[in-house]
Amino acid sequence: MKSLFILLLLLAAYALLAGGCTSQPPARAQADFDSTFTLETDMKNGRMVFVGIGGEIDGAVNPDLNVRRGDMVQFVLVNGDGMPHDLAVPELKIHTDVIMTEGDTAEVVAEINQAGQYSYYCTIAGHRQAGMEGNLIVSEP
Repeated sequence: MKSLFILLLLLAAYALLAGGCTSQPPARAQADFDSTFTLETDMKNGRMVFVGIGGEIDGAVNPDLNVRRGDMVQFVLVNGDGMPHDLAVPELKIHTDVIMTEGDTAEVVAEINQAGQYSYYCTIAGHRQAGMEGNLIVSEP
């Protein structure tokens, strides 16, 4: 009986270690967003820039990001050059974490409730001035 108890205890511990119990919320599915924009940091023609990945912005430098007021939008930032970067739209209180290492990613999700044109940019000192800036264009639905 004692060995059965030990076996059950070991199986329960294994299940916990193998991921049978988690405190992290499930990741949101792509369908939960009206738009997802993935931007990778890069150097082009001696300037620091954001380069679009996928969809209509694929390969575009500092692409215009077009959404409608009321959209739920996911912004994904990929570090492509190994320098620290972030992405922010301060007027809409959108700001990713700083990513430091090549290959790192950061994301932020926001419901866009104000129409207008806003600048998105890297807030690291000197990066915006070096070219890391684009437009988020929010139209009426």
